[in-house]
Amino acid sequence: MNPKNFKSTKRFTGFPCTHRQWRAESHCRFVHGYSREFYFEFGAKELTKEGWVVDFGGIKEIKTWLEYTFDHTFLVAQDDPQLETFKKLDSEGVIQLRVLPNPGMEGTAEYVYNEASKILKQLCGDRAWITLVQVSENEKNSAIYNP
Repeated sequence: MNPKNFKSTKRFTGFPCTHRQWRAESHCRFVHGYSREFYFEFGAKELTKEGWVVDFGGIKEIKTWLEYTFDHTFLVAQDDPQLETFKKLDSEGVIQLRVLPNPGMEGTAEYVYNEASKILKQLCGDRAWITLVQVSENEKNSAIYNP
C-alpha cells in the first residue's frame, strides 16, 4: 500500500514594501516598491481530526510574521553598502527596516520558506510541512523556492 500524500495551498496578499538590489546595474539598484504576495503549498501524510492538511485559521502566526516583515517595510540586503544609512533612517522613524540575506524575489522565497517552516513546525510538529513558497512582486514577476 502506498502512503498517502496530501497537499493544500494558501495565499497571503497585500504586503506593500520597498527594496533595492544594490548589485544590479539596472534601475533595480534604486529603492522601489511592490505589493508582495505569498503562495504556500503544504504537505502531510495524515490529516488533522477535521480532515485538513493544515488549519488555515491556526496558522495566524505565519500571517503575523509576514505582516511584521513585509507590510510597509523597507527590505535591505545584509551586505548593502548603504546599510548604516538605512539603519539611521529606521532609527529616525522614516522607514521600518528589515535586513534580509537577499531581498530579491528568489532570496525572499527561500527566506520566507525557512522562517515559515520554523513557525509551522512549532504548530504542527512533523505532521505537516511546507513544500513550496512562491513570492510575487506583481502579476508578472515571481520566484519559487521548492526545497
